[in-house]
Amino acid sequence: MKNKKSYFWLRFVSTAIDLSIIYCISIIFQFFIWKYTFIRLCDLFIYVFFIYYLSSYILLKGKSPAKLLTGLKIVNSNDESINLKSILIREMVLKLFIGVLIPAYILPQLLPIWSPLITLSLELVILTVSFILLLIFKNCWWDQLSKTNTIKSNLAQRTTKNYAFLAFTLIISFALIIIARPVFNNKEKFITTIFPEYPVTQETLKAADFIKNKKASSTDYVFDLFKQYDFVVLSERYHPEYTQYELISKIIKDERFINQVGNVFTETGSVSFQDTLNTYLHTSFKTETELNKSTAILQRNSDGVWPIWRCTNHFDLLKTANKLNNSLPDSNKINWYFSDIPVNWETMTPENYLKGFSPFKRDSIMAINIIDNYKNIISHQKRKKALIIMNTSHGYGLLNQKQETGIKWLDCSTTNYLMKAFPDKVANVMLNTVSIIWTPIQYGKWETAFKIAGNPSVGFDFKGSPFANDNWDGFFLNSSSLSYKDIFTGFIFYTPLNQQIKKTGYPNELDHFEDSLLRRAACVSNDQLQIAKMLIANYKRDPNYLVETEPAPYAVLLNGLNIILFPFLIILSYLLSLIFLLKKVRN
Repeated sequence: MKNKKSYFWLRFVSTAIDLSIIYCISIIFQFFIWKYTFIRLCDLFIYVFFIYYLSSYILLKGKSPAKLLTGLKIVNSNDESINLKSILIREMVLKLFIGVLIPAYILPQLLPIWSPLITLSLELVILTVSFILLLIFKNCWWDQLSKTNTIKSNLAQRTTKNYAFLAFTLIISFALIIIARPVFNNKEKFITTIFPEYPVTQETLKAADFIKNKKASSTDYVFDLFKQYDFVVLSERYHPEYTQYELISKIIKDERFINQVGNVFTETGSVSFQDTLNTYLHTSFKTETELNKSTAILQRNSDGVWPIWRCTNHFDLLKTANKLNNSLPDSNKINWYFSDIPVNWETMTPENYLKGFSPFKRDSIMAINIIDNYKNIISHQKRKKALIIMNTSHGYGLLNQKQETGIKWLDCSTTNYLMKAFPDKVANVMLNTVSIIWTPIQYGKWETAFKIAGNPSVGFDFKGSPFANDNWDGFFLNSSSLSYKDIFTGFIFYTPLNQQIKKTGYPNELDHFEDSLLRRAACVSNDQLQIAKMLIANYKRDPNYLVETEPAPYAVLLNGLNIILFPFLIILSYLLSLIFLLKKVRN
């Protein structure tokens, strides 16, 4: 009996070359299709993948272009030429349906919650199992079930190999030009703009017309909500993003806020420092230097979770509130309430750091702190409304409280607790941002629609908008049964993604604080301790180093994959194909 070989490395190289060709063809198709409509690249890749292998195995009798170079061939279990039935079972039923459609398309629709990360994990598991089976049984699972086998065959004629390599050369060259061209022309936008940008389609043009007809500015929209609701929750972006706090500053300095609302709650800041905050807000500082020092002390001491809170936006908002209060009579001064968990950094140890706390418990505690302050203080005042600033998931709500989601983050978010405690009195607003896994919302469709409309600073209710029924895709785990109108009351567009700013640090941040920071960081984690040491070392070299302003790096992850990693792998596959073109592989 002939000893079966796995040809593991030859199959690996063949797969790498074929996948590179398929990816390049998908990029080329995307380039032309996106001139008319939007189709996801992953969908295009799957279409091309199966057409490529089906047509290759049928026309080239069990070979693909890569297998022409590496000398491999797909045959039946008796080593005869593969027939159409076996090709269809192998490629359509096993690879397409079981290997791709079930984990990537069917399961997300059948299960209540899903994430692209789960899809990616399942595909990696399938590939890993395939490699293990190949090493152990000399065949992949789709070969076993379709009763096919991979063997070494006579190498293709030199002319055939040359044509295959030439075709690959042309395809890869065209694809790499398509990938590199927008970045080459906009190098400075590499970390801010995700390439390629979502295309202009009939859908985005319709949405742009809707946006152009909205008259309420971002701030006006917030006050329109206050006419109907007692609480307006802003679901904050990525914490260090600065321009969102320019909007918040405009809101709290507005006469309508001063006269009718007057109360602010923030996730950032422990309730243990409420008295300190109250004193700060009602203190008049003689100089900007004194104000900076007092603000730095308050901010670096008051965070309930991290050893130091470095976001410049919070620091500047504290200063804005202090200066505003000093210009107002006592009856109109702004009231600011911290809502985060209680903390005592002076007695903190690694053993008792956040002991017993979970993200869900923290949300409930923040909600209780807000509810208690409202019932005990705000409800007895002339101004009985409040602006609440919560980051991302803490600002998610479930507008239909009877809706079953299976997502604990929705049922147990701070905002959802508030919606249950104060029915029909809480509105929550999403700011234009990226998803938590730093991918564009709806693949960038919203950003393109606003770009067409001129990027106006506007706000509107989700209900009745073109974005209302878009599937919710902002979190790690999402549900195909939920749309944005189910999670948020409204939406505010303020500063396009590629103009948003990451800003960290503030004056006097580490003055006389190095030892305290190291002790606190050691209580949190070794990673935080190393970060603290690096921060202190940089501060000693240059005290001004602490304040850093840079573009919000939303595009780094996807551009890094699409413009650096994938092209690198494609070029590597191309070099492998060149080696096999020049070298005769032994039988």
